[in-house]
Amino acid sequence: MFTGQSIIRSSLNTINKSTTASGETDVVSQSNNPKQIIVALTREKGKNKILKKKLMNHEGIKQMGFNFETIELPCIEHADSKDKGELVNLFKSGEIQSFDYVVVTSPESARVLASAMNESGVAFDTFHQSVNVAAVGKATNEALLKVGIRTEFVPSQANGATLSAELPSINTNENGVTRVLYPASAKARNDIQDGLMARKNKDGKQLFEFKRLNTYDTVPATFTKEQLTQIDDIQIACFGSPSAVEAWLKNVDFNNLDQEKKNLGSNGNVVAACIGSTSAKAVLDSGRWSSKDLYYPKENPGVESWVASIALAMGDVMKRKPCA
Repeated sequence: MFTGQSIIRSSLNTINKSTTASGETDVVSQSNNPKQIIVALTREKGKNKILKKKLMNHEGIKQMGFNFETIELPCIEHADSKDKGELVNLFKSGEIQSFDYVVVTSPESARVLASAMNESGVAFDTFHQSVNVAAVGKATNEALLKVGIRTEFVPSQANGATLSAELPSINTNENGVTRVLYPASAKARNDIQDGLMARKNKDGKQLFEFKRLNTYDTVPATFTKEQLTQIDDIQIACFGSPSAVEAWLKNVDFNNLDQEKKNLGSNGNVVAACIGSTSAKAVLDSGRWSSKDLYYPKENPGVESWVASIALAMGDVMKRKPCA
């Protein structure tokens, strides 16, 4: 549940209309409008290409004729964390084969898993003989396939709560429990662990055994002086994680924001377009955005629905704010 304001803007799958606060629906056409929307892509360096391409090719945005420009302002960087070595050792010792599932919840986790496997010298086919891989969603699944790891399970909704509710119990060991290995970001929440550990059989016994390894960390990126000067030109900031929200505000605050001015609206004067509810919650919990300046897909989080949310934000920005 979200705290604070409870009304959150939700995206449409096809954007050809924009709904006003009063509930009236207006067709928005900006095909001849010289105003330009500046959209900030905040994923780590080198990982904004897919989102940019999908924005450029989105039919709703094309139909609206929005004049927009994307700029990359990476808010986060990844670094190996303390448990990366333990993951490598699990492969080297063969203990990895004692797990029924390896749960992967981000493209970066997919990269780290493949890196550990390569470092250990274990062949991908050997790994797959005994271990199933579960991906949290489509983007993570695609990232795993790109590094040669096939998946056996993807939940119906791309979030940890759904994964933990839907992951099949295999019960292959003598204790009758399904063993799960979770190589995660040090900043990842405990919703998968909590959800799996809450599941019990008809006799009240645990269905799952859970081991978490913090194999990488997400650290804030610091904007350059040139990047800081771009903030004033941006109308929409796209966030793919709570860490990106936190890092964005850290950089905004560095850009001459006094402590006492950290209040509603003090976010760089941008609307937030989030990949899903977890990032959206971080936006609201910061106290720096109102719900009318927040866009995210309530259902089916992922890149496609994220793009639809950004398109909806573009339509409202054109109506509500002057653009450069």
